[in-house]
Amino acid sequence: MKRTRVLSSILLLLISAFLFYYVIQNYEQVSTTIVKVIKKYGRKAVVIPENSVYHRTYLFDTVSETDDFDPKNIEDIKKIYYTVLNNGWESFRFYCNDDYPNCVNDVKQIANSQFNEYISTINNYVSPYNSYRRYNTTIIDGEEILLTVEKLYTEEEIEQLNNIIDKYLREKKITAQNVTKDDIKKIHDYIIKRTTYDEEYEQSNEITESNKATGALINRKALCSGYSDAFAIFMDKLNIPNFEVTSEEHEWNAIYFNNKWYHIDTTWDDDETNMLNTSNFFLISTKELLLKDKKEHNFDKNIFLEFK
Repeated sequence: MKRTRVLSSILLLLISAFLFYYVIQNYEQVSTTIVKVIKKYGRKAVVIPENSVYHRTYLFDTVSETDDFDPKNIEDIKKIYYTVLNNGWESFRFYCNDDYPNCVNDVKQIANSQFNEYISTINNYVSPYNSYRRYNTTIIDGEEILLTVEKLYTEEEIEQLNNIIDKYLREKKITAQNVTKDDIKKIHDYIIKRTTYDEEYEQSNEITESNKATGALINRKALCSGYSDAFAIFMDKLNIPNFEVTSEEHEWNAIYFNNKWYHIDTTWDDDETNMLNTSNFFLISTKELLLKDKKEHNFDKNIFLEFK
C-alpha cells in the first residue's frame, strides 16, 4: 500500500513537471488560449430588451433583422444595427470576439457612416416612432460595443400624433382589413390639405418640428421629411409595408400595394408646390417618377434595392 502511494506521488510529480515544461515551451500559445477562455466565459451575456410596439415585421430587400448577436462579418454587424433600431431599443450591447479580428474596425466603419450611408439608410426603414435623432456607438475595452439611440419622437408627441391619426381613420372607417386605393388616396389628400410647406425654414443641421410628423399634423407646417413621416405612420397603422426614399435633395414614401412597390410624394402633390394637381406623384412607378422629375427624385437604386 505504501509502495503504491509512493508510485502515485512520483507519477503526479512527473505529470506536473511535464505540464510545467510544456507551458514554458509554449507560453505564448497557452497564455493566449487562457485569455480567450477567460474572455469567452467572463463576458456578460447579451441581454435582449423588450420590443417596442412600433417594431416593423415587413420583409425588405435592403435591410434585414437578426437574432444572432455574435457577429462574424460586417453584414452581421449591419443587421445588428438595424435590429436595434427597428425594435425600438434605446441601448444594446454586443461583443466582438477573436474569431473576427476585424470586428472593431468594421463597427467603426459603420458608425462613421452615420450621416451619409448605412445608418441614415436604416432610419428610412423603421417606424418614424423608432427612428433616431442620434445613433451613438461606444467601443469599450476593444471588444464591447454599446449602441445607444436618442429617439426622434417623444412619448408625448407619439400620443398626440396617434390621437389625430386614429381619430381620422375611425371617422373615415379605414381599417387594416381590405385597404383600397381610395383609402390611401384619402390619407394622401388629408395630409396635403392639413399641411403647408414650410417656406420660411432656414437650412441648418438641427432637426426642427418641420422635419417631423408633428410639423405636418400638429403645427400644420412641414418640410418633405415631415410629410413623409406622417404618411409612413398612417401606412404602419394599416399594416402596409413602406419606407422613406431619400435623394440628395428630397424625401418621399414608398409603399407595397397590390404586390408591387410604388412611390408616393405628398410634398410634391401639395397644391402649394404642384400647381393644384394633387395626384401627379400618387402610386407611381420609378419610371413614371423620373419622367416627372429627374433632379430632386434621382435616388440611388443601389441603396433602395426594392426598386432595383
